[in-house]
Amino acid sequence: MHFHTRLLVMSSGERLPLLCDETGQPLTSPLVYALTVLRARGRSSATIRQCMHAVMVLLKTLALQGIDLEARMARGQFLQLQEVDLIAREASQRVGSIGGITSDPVSRASAATRLHYMQAYLHWLGQRHLYRDNTRGARYLELKDRIDKTCSAMRARAPSVGVRSDVDQRQGLDTEDFERVDAASKGEASVALWRNAHAIARNKLILRWFIELGIRRGELLGLRVGDIDFQKNIVLIARRADAPDDPRTHQPLTKTQARALPISDDLAQATHDYILNARGAQGRAAQHDILFVAGGSGRPLSIAGLNKMFLEMRRADRLLPSLLSPHLLRHTWNDRFSALMEESNVPPEREKRIRSTLMGWSQTSDTASTYTRRHVRRAAARAISAMQQRLDVKASKS
Repeated sequence: MHFHTRLLVMSSGERLPLLCDETGQPLTSPLVYALTVLRARGRSSATIRQCMHAVMVLLKTLALQGIDLEARMARGQFLQLQEVDLIAREASQRVGSIGGITSDPVSRASAATRLHYMQAYLHWLGQRHLYRDNTRGARYLELKDRIDKTCSAMRARAPSVGVRSDVDQRQGLDTEDFERVDAASKGEASVALWRNAHAIARNKLILRWFIELGIRRGELLGLRVGDIDFQKNIVLIARRADAPDDPRTHQPLTKTQARALPISDDLAQATHDYILNARGAQGRAAQHDILFVAGGSGRPLSIAGLNKMFLEMRRADRLLPSLLSPHLLRHTWNDRFSALMEESNVPPEREKRIRSTLMGWSQTSDTASTYTRRHVRRAAARAISAMQQRLDVKASKS
């Protein structure tokens, strides 16, 4: 059986991912689960979509093995251990490789996430059957025990995703690479990446926003003209999940807390010029107030459109980092922020609070410590290098 996911955009603006069969009809049990569990708990559309994708992998695996779980539960049966092993194995494969001879694995983290959503769905499905079934006594307890053991076995088979060491932590651009990206954002002739007038104005400005503020991809794409106070040079990074006036099917979201950030005079002026000139000349740009638009149509710039921009940058200039992305620029911003805090002799705890405020993390979040630890490690490396140099000097004198 062929399964696929599609996104239902309601009149309220809410996005609800649906798991459908080959005819395009939503599957009943996954739909009920999405509505009564995931949606009721306030999960984002991205989370629901990820869960429905995991359930799709589960159902495809069961279908290929001819397993009718509903019929089994009616007989007081559930999954067997070898079937759990098979599900765990297929959870580590890309959808196109499920049930095939060739292997095309996903990352360990993705496989672990899939198994987490699968066992949660199976547990809900089993409990739902138990609540509906009038059977009590030994048969009820036996089925309940089998459901619990299945979910426990599935959790045990989730691949471990070890905590990355400080050495493995992702780092921002080095000085040379950053200077090249910075030159591209300023339109220097040595880094000419675009030819279309609107693309030049928009993409340079997008890079400036990432470089100066370190915001996320979804936060940038969610910016609206009205979010910017050009009198005070302040921008509001707002949360607008399921906004009814956002025409994008896959709405970019702000994952972190809403916050107001100062912007430089140069960034404010460049943004103001873009709104009045390049943006205003694009098709339907006047029909909405989302800041960054697609060239020609004037529709709000999509996630795919932004990703394509960075792909084209990397192809146009082979001297740019091969992994250049909005998230890499966010890491670069944090590295530069750490250096500034060190130069200013800001205490670590105060640095953590300031960083958390600017990045949109809660004050109790430990995310800021990731960047603090990385900078401390670099300082430690410089310190031990200086000590070694002193030893070399003493040795040469003796």
